[in-house]
Amino acid sequence: MLSERFMQRTLVLAITSLLAACGGSSDNVSPGSIVVEVPVEGGSPDPDPDPDPDPDPDPVPDPDVTPSVIPDALSDVITDSGRTAASGYGNKPIFTIDVGALTGGVTQQEAGRGTLTDGVTQQKAGRFALADGEGDRVQLDPTGLVLGNDAIYEISGGALFVTGGTLEIAPGAVIAGASASDFLVISQGARIDAEGTADQPIIFTASADVEGTVEDNERGLWGGLVINGFAPINDCPEGETGGTEGCTKEGEANSGTFGGADPEDDSGILKYVNVRYTGSNVDPENQLNGIAFQGVGSGTVVEYVQVHNALDDGIEWFGGTVNGKYLAVTGAADDSLDWTDGWTGAIQYVYVEQTDSGDNVIEADNREGDENLEPRSNPAIANMSAFGSASERALRIRRGTGLAMSNSLITGSERCLRVDGASRDLLGAELTFAGVTFDCATMHDEDADGAVEAYLDSATNVSQNGGNVEPVTPADPRLDPTTFVGAFGATDWTAGWTTPGTISNTEQPDFGCPSGTTDANETIDGLRVCDIEGTVTSDLTLTANNLYQLNGKVTIGDDANPATLNIQAGTTVFGGTGFDFLVIAQGSKIEAIGSRTAPITLTARADVEGSADIETDRGLWGGLVINGRAPINDCPEGATGGTEACTKQGEADSGLFGGADSEDDSGTLNYVVVKYAGSNVDPENQLNGIAFQGVGSGTEVSHIQVHNNLDDGVEFFGGTVSAKYVVLTGNADDSLDWTDGWTGSLQYLVIDQADDAGDNGIEADNREGDENLEPRSLPRIANMTINGNPAERGIRLRRGTGLELYNSVVQGSGNCLRVQGESLNQLGTGILFDGVTLDCATVNEGDDVDAVQSFLDSSNVAEGTSAPAAADLSGDAFFDATSFVGAIEDPANDWTSGWTVGMPDGNVAFGCPAGTTEVAPIGDKTACEITGTVTGDLTLTRDNYYVLEGKVLIGDEGAPATLNIESGSTIVGDDAEDFLVISRGSQIMAMGTEMAPITFTSLSDIEGTVAADTRGQWGGLVINGFAPINDCPAGIEGGTAQCTKEGEANSGLFGGDNPADSSGELHYVVVKYAGSNVDPENQLNGIAFQGVGSGTVVEYIQVHNNLDDGVEFFGGTVDAKYVVLTGHADDSLDWTDGWTGRLQYVYIEQTDIGDNGIEADNREGDELVTPVSNPSIANMTIVARSDARAVRLRRGTGLKLYNSALLEGNHCLRVGGESLNLLGTEIVFDGVQLDCTTNNEGDDVQAVQDFLDSSNVSEGASQPPAATLPADGFFEQNSTIGADVDTWKGTWTFGI
Repeated sequence: MLSERFMQRTLVLAITSLLAACGGSSDNVSPGSIVVEVPVEGGSPDPDPDPDPDPDPDPVPDPDVTPSVIPDALSDVITDSGRTAASGYGNKPIFTIDVGALTGGVTQQEAGRGTLTDGVTQQKAGRFALADGEGDRVQLDPTGLVLGNDAIYEISGGALFVTGGTLEIAPGAVIAGASASDFLVISQGARIDAEGTADQPIIFTASADVEGTVEDNERGLWGGLVINGFAPINDCPEGETGGTEGCTKEGEANSGTFGGADPEDDSGILKYVNVRYTGSNVDPENQLNGIAFQGVGSGTVVEYVQVHNALDDGIEWFGGTVNGKYLAVTGAADDSLDWTDGWTGAIQYVYVEQTDSGDNVIEADNREGDENLEPRSNPAIANMSAFGSASERALRIRRGTGLAMSNSLITGSERCLRVDGASRDLLGAELTFAGVTFDCATMHDEDADGAVEAYLDSATNVSQNGGNVEPVTPADPRLDPTTFVGAFGATDWTAGWTTPGTISNTEQPDFGCPSGTTDANETIDGLRVCDIEGTVTSDLTLTANNLYQLNGKVTIGDDANPATLNIQAGTTVFGGTGFDFLVIAQGSKIEAIGSRTAPITLTARADVEGSADIETDRGLWGGLVINGRAPINDCPEGATGGTEACTKQGEADSGLFGGADSEDDSGTLNYVVVKYAGSNVDPENQLNGIAFQGVGSGTEVSHIQVHNNLDDGVEFFGGTVSAKYVVLTGNADDSLDWTDGWTGSLQYLVIDQADDAGDNGIEADNREGDENLEPRSLPRIANMTINGNPAERGIRLRRGTGLELYNSVVQGSGNCLRVQGESLNQLGTGILFDGVTLDCATVNEGDDVDAVQSFLDSSNVAEGTSAPAAADLSGDAFFDATSFVGAIEDPANDWTSGWTVGMPDGNVAFGCPAGTTEVAPIGDKTACEITGTVTGDLTLTRDNYYVLEGKVLIGDEGAPATLNIESGSTIVGDDAEDFLVISRGSQIMAMGTEMAPITFTSLSDIEGTVAADTRGQWGGLVINGFAPINDCPAGIEGGTAQCTKEGEANSGLFGGDNPADSSGELHYVVVKYAGSNVDPENQLNGIAFQGVGSGTVVEYIQVHNNLDDGVEFFGGTVDAKYVVLTGHADDSLDWTDGWTGRLQYVYIEQTDIGDNGIEADNREGDELVTPVSNPSIANMTIVARSDARAVRLRRGTGLKLYNSALLEGNHCLRVGGESLNLLGTEIVFDGVQLDCTTNNEGDDVQAVQDFLDSSNVSEGASQPPAATLPADGFFEQNSTIGADVDTWKGTWTFGI
């Protein structure tokens, strides 16, 4: 994650040879920085060049290239070496970071005084001066520095110490050490932000590697990476107590002070980081590790890290509390993992491979010399695969350290385990092994008293000879529960980012068929087949390296012996005949936890053998039955529904179910696919794909599919279980069925019926024979799509069942809905439809068509191809509050992709909704025109483009309407007269998401013909409300109902006396290329909020490249958060007419043109009129043009400004007119940085300067202390100066 700092302080200084190769230069940077732009192999040329190109076109940026930014202060330190890297590193230029040139840097003593950087307290920074010999150590201040992936950065001249601030390293960046004396140190209080990706890992390596001369077995070519933190250690100066602020230590090789009293200290992030060829002898007494975590705290993120070919240890922890996941150490010449000084972190998914050299896989101490010091080294390690050297030892545990190791494989070493010193006293207490298999020539050594042997013999779930062990659930909450032993489950997490050829063993350990199964003496496609039969009365784990065949009815657990069936991700279980099925008994559990890339499959032998027909085969085996103790209503005679006595035998003799425990837990189904099931087990019984029989709400069900079942896909027999992300495809009877009093919920359900088979999409009962029995079947379903069979029915509700159905679509069926029997009496009470489209040849058929039609007419239901407004689900704790109709939001959010089979396109196409007109398509997408005044509610779905024709009004005075816009929708203006107006009293509900924002843009943008300076191609968005304004007709008082005004460009009346008025909601909305001259006197803003009230919700909005202002507030009280304004030709943010709202998290960036970042008035012509414009803004960053102004306050406006940064402009601030009289009262600056060429200019510079000098304001590059924000329920308290845009800009913004 790159800091916004480089956007705050950047301007191109030409690097002639590099920029000429690019054909241009960056224009989004400022004085004080060099942007390095170099040709990078793999950049894409323009596939359709302009036949009449711009004589000086902007280069098309490669999305994978992050340019480097070198602050001017470091221009003599970081220089072009004139060398280039080998082809394996893209022939990129090599820049030298010359440690010897840091004469003007910051010493550690200086870091302890004066202005401090983010996140460093005075107390912490002051500690820098306490370490003997460190006071004069010159360090690098990383402020404004970004090490991009467009060049190689070579550390030369010794240890590079980073002090204060954050060292930003882009994905794909490469940092090299030039010699054995060069290494990188992140000092206490500083941070490293090295967050690569699987496709673009960050590499720390040796110059020889970059130059292409390194040999595979080389080590020690440079030092390595050292990170120092303030977390507790136990190796203290004399007289100090471990874990206190006074307990600090100097690192090996004079690598800096570490230790303290902050277990949650944050030294940054290492993610997808590869460290190679380290461990040089810096001096005769000191050899560096690949990575040394020295007193590093748990606030530091360490994930996906490899150390390869270290001459000393791969990774060593010196005290601290830092955790890690997905760690690989290969080819270390000494110990692969080492710890000492009181490390108490947790690591999981750890791969160690020793090669031609190496000592111990793990060598671990508490403290040499005083083995019981506190805090004691006592880490937790889970899911480690260690492939040791045949001549060395795997684990050496000594000097008082503890260790809790679980779910791990230790193999290949000559000796597996040695325990020495005070650590022997911890065996079975703080030194434990569980779910661990040891496979070495010798199990343990140096065990004269037999304590290690005795412990291992008594330990449960430990094998000393490489045998099968069951995974355990780690007691440490920092560790994930898993169903596998070793570093890898079904996914190779090392793929793509580790050093090629260094990871040799990514398979799970092969323990044969697990206990509880038998070897079938058969393989299919190279996988062993293990048989399961009868009743399994103890826990059983099915690993993904076998196939499992059900023989007959297999029952997990019984009344006396409940058991848990654990199934690893990627595992396949199959039935060989129509009599084979799987039953989970009452009280037992199934823990089937797959993943998107490795789902669990329950299928037929024919499928495993490759002979099943995905279109037509069904009924090749039984299916899955889960029995629970949740309430049902089908009881033995005399028993009452929902009581313990109300139980029932399942179909096909599948076991007893029912009871009184609504929260009963039968386990977990996650990413599970059931195929080709539903056989006739006997003439009277046909099984469902999955039968949930009396299953309780404690059971977790998510991402399941049943494909081509001969009977129902999924049937619920009573119970309370709920599920999300359900796919039912090709089932021959009903896709979804329920009976016996089911009261659970479903969300995100796709039903796709096959053309060759299928009855109802849903067939639902309460109870046959007694239709009003309790508990009544009364489920709730949201976001369902039924693609039905044209000869069948979508939904059949009968025998007293209810159903609450929300935000769903039924299409393609011959009949959409039939309601029968006592269910007719549930219409409007137990049967509720809200946000439902019924699009079938016949919508409603059955016993009482009139009653059903009356119900539909009175509900939020659309008949035909149109979409209704989405129902509000926010009041339901189970449902996600979606703003779309149907199961899948849009193709970008298709949750079915990657794990389902036989899955058609689950997205819904509604066609042009009523109130719009279909016009010529745009590309291959339907286009719907909106024109004139829309007088009824209108919903715009994401499957079309919506073209504005002229001024489009939503509602009218006295005739309000609501415009609902689904996430991912695009609204288009195709000429200068097109703009959208929300009238007073009407509402816009624009409910975008981060992954699917709503876009208002121009036709040229859709067609791909816009340029960097395109603006004014259409009008914009205007929202009018009834909130107070101060620009009134003659004789009218501001803020009253009579104080109204006509908007610019005849955009409608606004203003009134309702400060809490609601004009709807804007979430994740982007407005681009607007601001056209609608007529000679009127130019529109990107978004104009005109008299809009505080009941309107506005968050995550961007306006880009508007020809007039980006956003303007004309009075009103509306608030907003997460606002991005980029590239506007006039003012980015403007207000007038008495706006009194609030903003937080605002990022403004001017580009090739622009006037003020903010231009603000109270009222032109009468500057003191009330209500006075007086907004409050917090966490704003303005990156102004070098010839522009950041903020202009005039004509009586006030402004409360907190925790904000005004940067790079020619002028930061101008205050004029009556606003000068508000300085210090209604104009307040607290926690504000002004860093422009001139910070203060205008009518009374001295008065403004006096105000600034008396305020919590900094002038220049330093930042002031953060303010305490108003505790008004709107502002989020924080200590950040500026917008912190990197943390929330996500993927929805454009052009930042």
